[in-house]
Formats: sequence, C-alpha cells, structure tokens
Amino acid sequence: MCGDSGGRMAHRSYAHGRHGRRDRGAKAPAPPAGRRSDRGANTLELALLTPILLLVILFVVQFAMVFHARHVALAAAQAAARVAREQRTGDWQSAARSEGVEYVNKIGPQLLTKVEAVPDGDANQRGVTVGGYAVPVVPFFKFHVSEHSGGPIECYRPDVGTGETCADPP
Repeated sequence: MCGDSGGRMAHRSYAHGRHGRRDRGAKAPAPPAGRRSDRGANTLELALLTPILLLVILFVVQFAMVFHARHVALAAAQAAARVAREQRTGDWQSAARSEGVEYVNKIGPQLLTKVEAVPDGDANQRGVTVGGYAVPVVPFFKFHVSEHSGGPIECYRPDVGTGETCADPP
C-alpha cells in the first residue's frame, strides 16, 4: 500500500498474499524481456548428470572388485607356490596347478573366472602364477588379473661342501 498524490490510498496487487503465501490464481511473474526462464533447468541437469554419476559409481565398484580379485589371485599363488616348494620329487607342477585352482574355488569361485595356474621353476626356485578375469561390473569391460608367488625349494643345504642345489634324494 502506498499513497498517491491525490491523498487516496492505492492498492497494489502482489503474487504473494499478505502473509507471504502464494495466491491460488496468481501466476509467477514473467521474466524481463529478452531473458529466458530457468524453469526446468534442475530437472534437465539431473537427467544429464545421472547416467554419468552412475557410471562413476560402477567404475568405483569395478575397481574394488579388481582389487579384491588381485588379492584372491595372490593368496592362491602363494598357496600353490607353497605346495611346489615343499615337494622335492614327483609331479610338483600338477600338484601346484591343482592347488592354485582349488584355492580360488574355495575362497570365491565367482570372483575370478577362467582361472589358470602356471607353475615355473628350476633346480633352486619354484613359483606359480595364478590368473583369471575379475567379475565384470561395468558392461563391455574385462579386467585380467594375474599374480605370481615363488621362492627357494625347501630342502636341507649344508653349510660346507657342495650344497648349493637341492639334489634328488637317494
């Protein structure tokens, strides 16, 4: 309410009533000429950013699954290498290979797929490499995981003499 020059009180109409509430029939004020309204901008931004945000979340989960699969592969390689290092005679390669695959199946058969254990070694050292594919979370991406563990063959080596290698027992 404001006074005009005639001494009469002019009544001004507001979109919001006396108490700050919007009147039912009143329309929102139009934007100034030459400017567009921002109505619906938040909805559009949300519609554009939601797929990107979901993809980022999926990649974070995928990274966690690959990281966990690496730990499982390393634990399986260590168990298989332990078997390979302890067996001095016989078919240590097939024993190590089966131990690596069985260990992955015990821990989490769904974490690594297409698991293979590849033993290697010489007269003093033996090791096993366990590899496979991590669980796919992000579509169209495959992550190969491979870990190696090895060490010296477990045997008695005398301090003196020609005890440099582990010879086959008599």
